[in-house]
Formats: sequence, structure tokens, C-alpha cells
Amino acid sequence: MAKDIIEETPEIWGKEYSTDSSTVERDYDAFAATGTYDETFDEWGYVGPQTAAAILRNYVPIESRILDAACGSGLTGRALQNLGYRHIEGIDIATKLLALAEETGAYQRITRVDMQVFPLPFDDGEFDAVNFIGALTYFETDEILRELCRIVRTGGHIVFSQRDDIMRDQNYGERLEVLEKDGLWKRRFGTEPMPYLPHHPDYGEEIEVQYFVYEVV
Repeated sequence: MAKDIIEETPEIWGKEYSTDSSTVERDYDAFAATGTYDETFDEWGYVGPQTAAAILRNYVPIESRILDAACGSGLTGRALQNLGYRHIEGIDIATKLLALAEETGAYQRITRVDMQVFPLPFDDGEFDAVNFIGALTYFETDEILRELCRIVRTGGHIVFSQRDDIMRDQNYGERLEVLEKDGLWKRRFGTEPMPYLPHHPDYGEEIEVQYFVYEVV
């Protein structure tokens, strides 16, 4: 089944990923429709939600209002909930994934949002933190990060991940530094490359992931 879904949704994996939101929506809805979404990620050794939640806990108080951006099936929300967070809202573009996220009970509110359409439907400084894991790949520019800075209050935090091959091949670290020079945020934490989907045939040891924490200023 895992091999089949990779072949059916090639635009969301490996080096040939798409940054077209409608394509990403279509492929993730197709994946969700298999009924084995969470199980497949478990087979691939995916621990991004738990890793990010553990990192976030070091910076974000337990009563904080958190936006789980690109929440998917709710793996990230459940990881936050397991650490004691209760004020979590989720957004994603794929409706079938949002239906799965609703079933987790981790979210106070779930909304379908195309995160490539700005502004996002939130007020300035509406959230204490944003959790944005496993999805930055699908955004061609850094405008989404600027927009997340807008909706997080001053002193709040943005926790996100990015593939290490994109960090390297696209000099993505320079984009992050530009946002810092522009006075939008300051870096609080970053990891070295870590396993991402170690049992996925297109990733393995070839594509890893890095996690970051930035404070909005």
C-alpha cells in the first residue's frame, strides 16, 4: 500500500514535489482516502510531530493558544495534546485530512485554509505560537513565514521544519536570516539534520529534516 500511494501521488514526495496548492490538496486527499494515512507514516518511521512538540514545549507555555498550520490528519495536534496543550486550532488545505484531524479531538477548531492565499484568515497577533511541521516544502517563497510572523504576537514563537536538501540546495538558511534582518523574528533554536522518513524509499538517509524555533519580534 505504501508503494502504491507513492506512485499515485508523486507530486508530494522526494525531489519532484509540487508547490501548486491544488496539486498538493489533490494528492493528500487521495492519500487520506486510502484509510491508512497515519499507519503508513508510522511504517515510514515518521516522528516529526512528537519531535516538534517536544521542542515547542521548551518555549511555549502550556496555556498558550497554538495554531497547528498544515495540521494534516492531526498527528501534530495529538502530539501537542499529549504534552498537555488544550488551546489548539488546526488548518489545512485537504478536506479529507481535516476530517481525520477532527476525529482526534485535539483541536478546538479546524478550518480549511489555502495557506498560499494571503492574508491568512486571522488577526495580527492572534496566536501565541504556530506549529508548522512537514509542509514548508510546498511553499516556493518565504511569504508564508512572513505571514505567520504577522499572526503570532510579539514574543510568541514559530516552530517549523524544513528538509535538509532544500536548506542546502536552495540556500534556505539565507531566507531565514533575511527575515531576521528585516526585524520579523529572531532565532532561538535549530537542529542539525535528523531522520525524516527513514523507511520511505525516496527519503531514507538521502533526505533528512531540520527543526527551528523563532521568536516573533
